[in-house]
Amino acid sequence: MADINLSVLYIFAVSSLGAYSIIMAGYSSHSRYSFLGSLRAAAQMVSYEVALGFVIICVAICSGSLSLTSIVLAQNEIQSI
Repeated sequence: MADINLSVLYIFAVSSLGAYSIIMAGYSSHSRYSFLGSLRAAAQMVSYEVALGFVIICVAICSGSLSLTSIVLAQNEIQSI
């Protein structure tokens, strides 16, 4: 696997693509209520991603990097203290 310097941002981008599939599934059913339900589910997913984003940003600030390898190495240094 390649060590990407912005791997945390890549994970955020890939995980947010799930909301589009839910909206398209609701839209393709040609029902007003399933489309509204899919919008509600997508909004709920986005709200959970915001909270998860704050947690991961705090971890990235403590480690000083957005690379997953650097975050793991920073956790190793914290445990040895």
